[in-house]
Parts: sequence; structure tokens; C-alpha cells
Amino acid sequence: MASLWALAGSTDPRPTQDGKVTDVINDFSKIAEVTLCGRINSTPFVVKRTKGTRTSSLTFILDGSDLTRQSSKDTQALINEYFGIESSQILTRTIFHGQHAVGGLLESSDARLKEELSNLVSLEVWRQSASLARSTQREKLKRAAELEGMLSLRKEDTTRAQEKCRMVKEEMTRRTKVLEDERRTLSQKEHSSSINPGAADIEKNMDEVQAQLHECDAKTTGLEEELEKFTSSDNEEIMLLQSKLNDKVAIENESRSKLQACQRNHDIMMMELKNAERRLDHVRSEWNVITSGSVKDNSSSFSSPPKTCNTCGQPIVSSAAQKHVMENIEEKLTAATFHIDEAKEAVSVASLARTVAEEDADAKGLEVRSCVKRLRAAEETLSLETEGLRTLIKEARLVRSELSAKFAGLTRKTKVISESNLVKSRAEANLIRLEEALDSSVAAYEGRHSELEMIEGSIAGLEIEREAAASSASLHASLADAFGPRGVQAFVLRRIVQALQHRSKGYLDELSDGSLQLRMHVGSNDSIVKQAAVRNLDGTWRVRALSTLSGGQWRRCSLSTSLGFIDLASRRGRLRSSLLVLDEPLTHLDSVGRKSVGKLLRKMLSREESSIGENHRRGWSHSGLLSLSTILVILQEIAAEEIEECFDQIDEVVKHGGESFIVLDENQEE
Repeated sequence: MASLWALAGSTDPRPTQDGKVTDVINDFSKIAEVTLCGRINSTPFVVKRTKGTRTSSLTFILDGSDLTRQSSKDTQALINEYFGIESSQILTRTIFHGQHAVGGLLESSDARLKEELSNLVSLEVWRQSASLARSTQREKLKRAAELEGMLSLRKEDTTRAQEKCRMVKEEMTRRTKVLEDERRTLSQKEHSSSINPGAADIEKNMDEVQAQLHECDAKTTGLEEELEKFTSSDNEEIMLLQSKLNDKVAIENESRSKLQACQRNHDIMMMELKNAERRLDHVRSEWNVITSGSVKDNSSSFSSPPKTCNTCGQPIVSSAAQKHVMENIEEKLTAATFHIDEAKEAVSVASLARTVAEEDADAKGLEVRSCVKRLRAAEETLSLETEGLRTLIKEARLVRSELSAKFAGLTRKTKVISESNLVKSRAEANLIRLEEALDSSVAAYEGRHSELEMIEGSIAGLEIEREAAASSASLHASLADAFGPRGVQAFVLRRIVQALQHRSKGYLDELSDGSLQLRMHVGSNDSIVKQAAVRNLDGTWRVRALSTLSGGQWRRCSLSTSLGFIDLASRRGRLRSSLLVLDEPLTHLDSVGRKSVGKLLRKMLSREESSIGENHRRGWSHSGLLSLSTILVILQEIAAEEIEECFDQIDEVVKHGGESFIVLDENQEE
């Protein structure tokens, strides 16, 4: 496996966790170095790989040009690019077959076999297409969800815009109605003002009435002056009597005030007298209560024995305390009697003062009534003497009152006209304001309606975009299914499985003389169904599970599958090599089976003239099998002796003294 290690850096197709090579470096071998020479597409190449415990190197020379990069990683990537090696796994399946790798395809699980087959047919473009379709589907679904949210918001905006539009329209209708009512009212006022007399006629009437008022005022003033001259002498006497009457009235009022004061003083004294009598009655009641015990016993108040307690026999009140109480009550009786006497005397004095005040007030009232009689008599005399003048003055004032009423009526009419003109001006101003408000409402309604139409148009566009996104998501979902494992990938998988079965059939026919078949197909759940068919004696085929095959039958099927895989890889241009390395391919085979393997390998190395043609140049023999220039088979000694005639050279590996040596075949051609 040195060539495999030189190309891939590992003899194990399974990568290690840290990517380090540990299968060639150990305690017995501290350094490994392999130089591989060959041709790729008729171009010579040299790959030299060195690995030690501390250092490593990789050299790549192609057609004499050193293509080695600074790092082994970059050089390995360049080798993989030139050789078409995506991983060492393709090498172990097409060139280097280890002891346990020959039956790997037949023993592998569905996932493992699909991974192996992916080296023959590129599913990556379909996986990427399916991934891109799913990614696009998610983006479209996300966009559709975003658009759905935007539609929900825009529909809410539509509801609010409709409500605002409705409110603005109602306001516009209301203002229109108010404007029409205002115009109707203004028209009625203009009609009524045209029927009523104009302001010029009323002003003319007011001037005439004003002139009549001036004449009436002049006449009244003359009569009053004449009356004033006639009554000036009599007025002095009347004024003197009036002054004297005022003085008498003032004196009478003063006397009445004194009388009221005396009456209040008398009432106060009477109240004090009643209070003194009540206090005296209270003190007497106390006296009677205290002295009631002595009266019942017909003994002196001070000689009666004190009351005692019924339980202990001790006196409740002492004689001294009782005596002290009696003295206090006697003092209260004396004081109460004194107060009553004082109150009676004060009442008597107040009654006398009240009587004097009443008499004085009555006298002053009599004088006032006398002055009033004299004043009334003087006024009646003056009234009789000036009655004619007063009648003329009264008539003149009556005329003036009528003229004033007429003038006031004209003034009111003028005021009404002014107010009407003011109301009309205000109505016209209000009408202008209402027209402006209506224009504003109309503009607002048009703006709201335009906004509503814009929102509805936006909703329509969003719905179209949402439908397009949903349709695109559905389309990409279909594409994802079509490009997915159940779509194109399943089709490609079925085709490659059929191709593997077809290419393996020729090798299995050679190994089993046409008595054994290997059938493979993709099941309904995308699983790869592998079955064997054994020819009966009557020529019919009996299907058997792989687990029921004998060891030899299993080895034939597994070896033919591996060779079919190499053939298919070569035909599909994945990797076409002139070298094949097989490690212990004859395990579990009897002598007949081992001879069949030897014959098959010899056919694959045929040098007949018929093989040296177009097919040979393409890598296939005349029988449709692979055409290889070199096949290296590693065998145990016993198995090699049975098929020795099938090989051109046989080299022997000898282990002696802890070291291994290769003994080359003496018949080896240069």
C-alpha cells in the first residue's frame, strides 16, 4: 500500500480525528519515505512523500516541472486536482484493494454504499440545487409571511383610513347643511329688511320728533319758571315748617329710643328678680332635705344622733360635718333673700323710669303731629293757588312723554336695523367662514380618499407580491422535491445502481460460470436492495438473501462488485488506472473459485491482437472487461501455488530476524 500512501498520505480511507498519519509511523519505524513514478494521461509524474516523527514533506513533479507548494496541504490539494482524487476512498475502490476492502461494497449499509456510489456520479449539483431550492423556498415563505404581516398592517391602516374618511365625509355633509341653513337664514333676513322702512326714513322721523321735544321742553321750562316765581314766597314758610317738623321728629325718635332703653332695663331687672327667686327656692329645697330627718323624729337638728352603717355600726356622717353643712345652707338662704330684695328695688326703679319715658315720648309725638298738620295746611293752600300752572305743566310733560316714547320707538327701530345689519354682516362673515370650512372639509375628504385609494392600491400590490411569493415558494418546494433524494437524486441513484449491477454481471459470470447473479435495485423507501440468484439445474433462478450465501459465493459476489465498481468508475471517467492492487482476494474460495479468479485476472491482462485496438486504448478488453497493464495480487503461499500459472511474475516476501525482505522472481522481465 506504499503507492496509496504516496498519493493520499494514508493507507486507511477513514480519516483520523486530527488528520495525522499514524499507520506508517510507530515505535519500530521512525521514518517512512515512498517515491512513486508513473504516467497520468501519458504525462510522466513523480510523487515523493516523507514522514517522520517531527517533520514531513511532499514533492510533486509533473512532466519535469516541480509543482511542489510551500505546505504539504497545498501540494496534496494540487495532486488531488490533477489525479481527480476527492478522497483516498476512491483510490481504495479503484486501485488499491485492501484485505478488508474487497467485500466492503457488498457489506456496506445503504448510507455507506450511497456514499461510495457518489464517487462515481456527482450528486452535489443536485444537492446544491435542492438546497438552493429549499433556501429560496424558505426565503419566499419568509417573504410571504412578511407580506402577510404587512397586509395585516395595511388592512388595519385601511380600516382606520376608511373610518377617517367616513368621519371627514360626515363633517363635510354637516358643514354643507349648516352652510345651506345659513344661506337660507341670510336670505330671509334680507327679504324682511327689504319690507321694513329704511334707516333714512326713520332718521327723518327722529329729527322731527326731536324738534317737537325741544319745543315741548321749552314750553315746560317756561311754565315751571312761572310756577317757581309764584311759589317762591310760600316755599320759605313751607321749608321752615318742614325744618321744624324734622327737628320734632328727631326729638321724638330720641324719646322713643330712651323708652326702649328703659323697657329693656326693666325686662333685665325682672329676669334678675326671677333668677333670685329660683335660687332662693333651690336653697330652701336643700334646707328641707337636710332638715327632713329631724322633723320626723320631733327633735333638734343638732341633737339627733348620726346615722350608722348597718354592717359595721360606724356613723356615716359626723355631727361636725352635719353642722357645717347646716351653716352653709343658712348663709345661702340669707344671700338669696338679700338678692331678692335688691332685685325688687331695681324693678321698682326701672318701672318708674319707663313710665316717665312713656309720658315724654307721648308728648313729643303730639308735637310732631301738630307740626305735620300745619305743614299739610300750608301745602294745600299753595296747591290750590298753583293748580292751573301745574295742570299745564302736567299736560306739557305728558306730551313730552309721548314724544319721548315715540322717539324711543324710533331709536329702537334704528337699533334693530343696526343690529340686523350687524347680524347680516356677521352672517355674511360666518357664511364665508363656513364656505372656507367646507372647502377645507372637501380638501380633507379628497386627501383621505386619495390616501385610502393609495393604501388599497398598496394592498393589491402586496397581495399580488404575496401570491407571487407563495407561488414561487410552492414552485421551489416542487423543485426541492424534484432535486431532492426522492427526485433526480433517486433517479440518478437508481441509474448508477443499475449500471453497477450491469458492470458487475460480466465479472460475476466469469467467476461463477454463469451460475450466480447479483441483483441490486432501489426500493420504495430509497433503500438499496441487494439479493443473489442461484441457477437451478433446470435453468431457472432462485433468489436468495446474501446472508444465506456460502463463503465462496459471497466472495465471488463481493469481488465482482468491486471490479464492476472499478469498471464503472473507468467508464464514467472518474479515475482510470492501469494498475490494480488486490490484497487476499481469494479468501473463502475453493480451488475452483481461485482458478476462476486467476483466469479473470489473466483476461483483464490479455495481450491478444484483437485487444490492441480502440477498446484497449479506452481501457477495456475485447470481452468488455477492464484492460489493465499491471495487476498486483498479494496472496498466501498455498493459494499462490494453485494459480501460479496465471501470473507473469511471483515475488516473495520473507521475514527473518525481525526484518522483511522481498525476493524478486528470477524470470522477471526488465
